[in-house]
Amino acid sequence: MSSMSRKRYKKNTAVLFFLSILFVVPDTHSMGNYSTVDNNTPQTQQQNVAIATPRRIKKIIVMGNNLVPDDAITNRLTFKEKELFDPRKTGPSIKNLYKLGRLRNITIQAEHIGTDEIIIYIFVEEKTLIKEVIFRGNSAISEKDIRKKINFDDMRGLDEQELKKFIRAIKRLYLDKGFHRVVIDARMEIDKQNKAQAIFTIKENNRSLVKRILFEGNEHIRSKELRSILFTHEDWIGSMLDKTGIYQPDRLEADKHMIEQFYQNQGFLNAHIIDIKQNMDQYGNFIITFVIQEGDLYTIKRINAPGNDVLPEEYLLARIGIRPGYLYSRQMIVDTIKMLEFIWGDLGYLFAHIEPSIIPNDEDKTVSLTFHSELGNQVTLNEINIKGNHKTKDKIIRRQILLDEGSLITNSKMEITKARIESLGYFDQRDGVNWKIKRIDKDIADLDLMVKEAKTGNASIQVSFGGSEHTIQSPLSGVAFEGNISDRNLLGTGIRLNLTGKLSKDEQNVLFNVTQPWLFDRPIHLSLDAYHRRLGYEEFNHTRPVNETHTGGSITTGMMTSWNHQLLRDIFFRTTVGGDHVRYESMPSASVFSLDGTQRTLAEQQYNTILTRLFEPGNYVWLALHAGQEKKNHPIHPSRGLGWLSRAQCAIPSLGSNIGFLKFDIDTHWYTPIIGERDLVLHLHGYVGLIHLFKNRAIPYRELFHIGGPASVRGFLFGQLGPQFNAGGTSDSIGGKKALFVNVELIFPITPDLNMKGLLFYDGGTGWDTPFRCDITQNFLKNNSFHYRHAVGVGIRLLSPVPLSVDWGFKIDPRKGETSSEVHFNMSYGW
Repeated sequence: MSSMSRKRYKKNTAVLFFLSILFVVPDTHSMGNYSTVDNNTPQTQQQNVAIATPRRIKKIIVMGNNLVPDDAITNRLTFKEKELFDPRKTGPSIKNLYKLGRLRNITIQAEHIGTDEIIIYIFVEEKTLIKEVIFRGNSAISEKDIRKKINFDDMRGLDEQELKKFIRAIKRLYLDKGFHRVVIDARMEIDKQNKAQAIFTIKENNRSLVKRILFEGNEHIRSKELRSILFTHEDWIGSMLDKTGIYQPDRLEADKHMIEQFYQNQGFLNAHIIDIKQNMDQYGNFIITFVIQEGDLYTIKRINAPGNDVLPEEYLLARIGIRPGYLYSRQMIVDTIKMLEFIWGDLGYLFAHIEPSIIPNDEDKTVSLTFHSELGNQVTLNEINIKGNHKTKDKIIRRQILLDEGSLITNSKMEITKARIESLGYFDQRDGVNWKIKRIDKDIADLDLMVKEAKTGNASIQVSFGGSEHTIQSPLSGVAFEGNISDRNLLGTGIRLNLTGKLSKDEQNVLFNVTQPWLFDRPIHLSLDAYHRRLGYEEFNHTRPVNETHTGGSITTGMMTSWNHQLLRDIFFRTTVGGDHVRYESMPSASVFSLDGTQRTLAEQQYNTILTRLFEPGNYVWLALHAGQEKKNHPIHPSRGLGWLSRAQCAIPSLGSNIGFLKFDIDTHWYTPIIGERDLVLHLHGYVGLIHLFKNRAIPYRELFHIGGPASVRGFLFGQLGPQFNAGGTSDSIGGKKALFVNVELIFPITPDLNMKGLLFYDGGTGWDTPFRCDITQNFLKNNSFHYRHAVGVGIRLLSPVPLSVDWGFKIDPRKGETSSEVHFNMSYGW
């Protein structure tokens, strides 16, 4: 402000007037009189001013600002220089200035110039500039977590009022953690440069815990049962692990709803919570008491579900699960509504509305139910939009979709399509595939298929230990080094690629596979396999270890059915042609040291005869026919669905070899959820196999059935449940021509992302009928007949950062000389 202006300002103080800090209210009794009120600052000023004629703003002058530039202030004003002044704009202007966050007090004054002009003065008082924010006394919540929830970085200035606001915000963080007696003090320390430190001193006190949960009025339902359904839990010794027992009053309303709903699902139609008592002890802990009014028990007397020309009432009543005589249940009514919506939706009435009518009879304590269906129009599909597939090409997803544009949208086709796409394994296992319906008209809709892609590729180098749980032919134990490059959705094309190399004391393997399940965009399967394996068999007591080198390859082709019947759809038929070359570093030789004299000689002669046929080198070609079906909803984390595979393989000797056999087997898996979709899953697995040897032909050791171990019946050693050569109390597995085993598992997640799972299992099975029974005297042959044995146990599965599986199986019928249990351990450590 110039010296002339300052003099004029002092001389004409009588014409200065104060304008509203928040808003200006016109005086309806006298035109031009305004009442001004400042509600935001410590300085509240009021004055009535009469303005005879509108005045033009000659100049706007900002005063009192040292840190905030003039332009930053004038740009937020709702009036400008050279404009006619309107007092009603002062309120919005001051609101805009406070939004800067750097001003504490704002006063707008004006000076008349002549008869038609005015100068506006903006007096501001800036907040103290904050240099840093300091926290003291916080241990339960880190400074990092506080700053993550409360953004102090954008706070350039601070005053006492804002300190109180931040105290309230920090207190809310502590309340969410159960600290209900936290005390927070805040102060500012200003240095010589007029910059401040904001210091928050926190006294946390003890966390408030729920020590007891009590119930009053629950005569028909036990307190233990009610506690199990609550979100709030009592403090216990394991609360440090599962974070339960913390007092959080916001959850009590949800607990009230859960109790009332639970009662109403048990037939207590009018049950409700009339009070929730919360008593705090001297340590800040709580005893919570729910006061329950149960009311009377109601049963269902009558059910109606009016039909129409499309479906009669009798059909609808037969499909719903609720019946007369059942106890009243709110959940059962909800399930009935969903079922009726699905029934009508499966006929194209996608927006059918089901209105339940609930009529209680208080005299006989019964309820009459009527489910009215308002169908609307059948809905036709306009188009399908796929969203979220950044890697997977549209056509890979669309070939799994059963809905056609221009046809009716049905619930069953949407559900089956969802399951087919989930089964690809390209998308997140929990919520990776979802439909979104976008209604265009009363009888036309678009469908958005929302997908969330998961990682499908892998490249790793690993160190592993233990046997294989995937193949009953592997007795491997010990340390192994393995490298792998794989992708089950290569470049988003649906092609599967796998290249694996493995090096251990017993094995040196190189495996290569590439599979195109949709050749030429048709359901034609084509895959190529090449492999070189060096297998080590060390599970022998009567001969030295055997090292087998197995080199070969195969080509597989086939097709998949597209029949409309749900049970017959997606059955595949495939043919594989392959060739193998088998050789051994040295031929095994029997040594039965546990026997003497003629018995030892006889045993070694007979065992050498068997070993010669089991480990005969040679070449052979083979042809395999496959038929199967994969209807599991996810390849890695299945929770429902069926998968089965039947195989027939014929091996024919070539180039002077003596290897030849026929092999048949059937492998089935079935999954179903028991609790939730993946909270507890039942898995049933069954396997049956049969081998036929051509006359005077040899068969590789690994092709026979050696039942027992992590891939068949856990709790037993490799080959322990099949034919064995037994001498002097020790045995070697020589394999059987027939095999049967079953696995029953209850699988449950340990971590929410399904990375770690636990399981309880029952395994049982046997192998029998060795092809060498005519070459062995009875006293040297063990377990050659069908004898079913079984075990139970527990297991853990971990997917990442490295694969890990541990199974501990306990024999139900242990024999003399056997251990009562076996631990099957497979661990990988990758980098």
